Amino acid sequence: MSIDTPKIRKNVDLIYAFSCCPMGNPLDDCPFIPYYKLNNEQEQIMQIETIPQEELDRMRAFHRDCVQHYRERKRKRKINVSE
Repeated sequence: MSIDTPKIRKNVDLIYAFSCCPMGNPLDDCPFIPYYKLNNEQEQIMQIETIPQEELDRMRAFHRDCVQHYRERKRKRKINVSE
């Protein structure tokens, strides 16, 4: 099955989050954790086709918040080290 579908293209920003945690260690409540266990990138990406768009939108919001918090923590550590 092709991963080049309209729904996957619409949600292309989630592909990396489905494949692995960009921050290294996912939070306990990360909605992407079950997909990491598939351990097959094509299968992980294809899951986008099976998840309702509303749920994908919630997962996107979670991911964006997580990335933002990660960047803030990293920036704060950088400031503390330079002081």
